[in-house]
Amino acid sequence: MCESTAAIATLIAIRGFGADAGGNVDIIKSLLNAAPFIGLLLTTIFIAIAGKTGARATSIVAFYLIICGGLLMLSSVTGSLIGFTACFVGAYIIFAQQAPMMIQAYSNNYTPQERGQRVSTILLIGSGSSAAFSFLSSRLLDWKFDWFPTILIGMGIACVINALLVRRIPSRPLQQKETGNPLRSIKLAWSDRLFGWLLASWMIMGFANLMTIPIRVEILANPEYGINATNEQVLLATMVIPQIAGLLSAKVWGALFDRMNFIFWRLCVNSCFFLGMILYFNGPSLWVVYVGSVLLGLGMGGGRIGWNLWVTKIAPLDKVSAYMSVHTMMTGLRGVGAPFIGYLVLTTFSPPAVGWLSAGCIFLSSAMFAMLRRNERFNQAL
Repeated sequence: MCESTAAIATLIAIRGFGADAGGNVDIIKSLLNAAPFIGLLLTTIFIAIAGKTGARATSIVAFYLIICGGLLMLSSVTGSLIGFTACFVGAYIIFAQQAPMMIQAYSNNYTPQERGQRVSTILLIGSGSSAAFSFLSSRLLDWKFDWFPTILIGMGIACVINALLVRRIPSRPLQQKETGNPLRSIKLAWSDRLFGWLLASWMIMGFANLMTIPIRVEILANPEYGINATNEQVLLATMVIPQIAGLLSAKVWGALFDRMNFIFWRLCVNSCFFLGMILYFNGPSLWVVYVGSVLLGLGMGGGRIGWNLWVTKIAPLDKVSAYMSVHTMMTGLRGVGAPFIGYLVLTTFSPPAVGWLSAGCIFLSSAMFAMLRRNERFNQAL
């Protein structure tokens, strides 16, 4: 489940259940797209509950995946927009709880010298599968839209199969003393000053990226902003080119993550985003926009690895899940609010203003990261 499944869910809501526009319908479509960020906001609560079970981390993930699969299959037979939305949003919220648990499995099974490369392979397979699923689903819906329940059932079955595989991955029970209280996890941002500074740096960087995601489509497709690109050109700039660049660069970023000082690695990733934002939102032609898309895709290739693994660079092994739950919660917070800020800047000023604001935030974030370049905890993590 990823951005593509949220897009498919929105399409099903509009064309399968008649959710065209207006009032409560717009709220429902917003919920479908906000569900993953709502899920991330709740991770500290979910991990506190999971910590009380005494179960292995991957067993808990498998349990979540089975629930997720059941809700997706149920969404295919509800027969109403409200029922479909409730099931799909519930499934996405549950699915989002994996990250704090899986990072413990990564930490236990992979050494710091191989972790980035191993996880980059996982992300590479996941992104490729997602792209293939999106393509096949779109073709099926174009051919016969009434078959959309088949897609939902297929997603549910995939979650159940995933659960059976994940359950076999070795892991340890979560440490209840570290995860049993959501407030204790959140307090890590204050008690560990390095972690808190990194969270703030990451918050600014993530905000800069997330606020532009819906705007990237808007400035290309809306004739008001001058480019008025075709559907194919919009798809190339916003999906195809960045995904290809991200896939091709993932293994390189993973290898560098294992070998480089983390701060210098993060600055390299940020540089791709910085240049990409400037070119994409200020490009005088589509070709310049495409170059910006390549750079944004390169940044995404590294950003996914960093998002999943960066807390392993500073967190003690028995606390990585608690650290990760705070990081995912902050991701959810910025994910809910950033797009609204992006549209506010776009409608008040102009597309270049969005690009420069985003680039400015990335520069500020990079400066905050750079201030930590000599911190000994990053040298110890290599």
